[in-house]
Amino acid sequence: MSLPLDVAGETLWLLPDGAVWWPAARTLFAADLHLGKGAAFRAQGQPVPAGSSARTLARLEGLVTRHGAERLIVLGDFWHGADGLTAALLDDVAAFARRVPTVLVLGNHDRRIHPPALPLQTVSGVLSLGPLAAAHEPPPHGAPGFTLAGHLHPAVSLRGRAGDRLRRPCFVRHPHALVLPAFGGLTGALTLRPRDLMGAHVAVLGDDSVHWLPR
Repeated sequence: MSLPLDVAGETLWLLPDGAVWWPAARTLFAADLHLGKGAAFRAQGQPVPAGSSARTLARLEGLVTRHGAERLIVLGDFWHGADGLTAALLDDVAAFARRVPTVLVLGNHDRRIHPPALPLQTVSGVLSLGPLAAAHEPPPHGAPGFTLAGHLHPAVSLRGRAGDRLRRPCFVRHPHALVLPAFGGLTGALTLRPRDLMGAHVAVLGDDSVHWLPR
């Protein structure tokens, strides 16, 4: 089950996969794929299994197909590091971008290493989308407008009555911005503390649903 979110006169849908669907613009948003992270670790001698980047791209394309999206906007950190830019991955991304019109808002991992020959559009800084904006880093508190962003890989720690804990990725909705969870399979997450949230509203990813937490 997805969650509707009304902002700036538009309705967005928070998807259990960690992406956002904007029906009025036929646009899908995802953040922090970190493609090639496994290959980068393997290049450093770490025994990380292969296939994570291919699975991430397949999940994204599945969402695009399911929603009939006409555009994918990636909110930065499409890539992880230079060591992960293998020929096979670049071929896979080129084929993906020819099937799925893709805009990349360059993140801190992308800015020095993004291969310019790939058939996708890149934007530095903030991408204006009429009533909304897309960026990699969340804007400062009190910034005008409403921005979709990534970068933080947010997660929260949930505690059960028996004292057990479960950490789950989440969306963080501030008055001026929505921070998306990391979409990539090997990204890791930053566990947010109550003081990090500053009154924000948190939507936690379940297996097949998204749930608002009590404030």
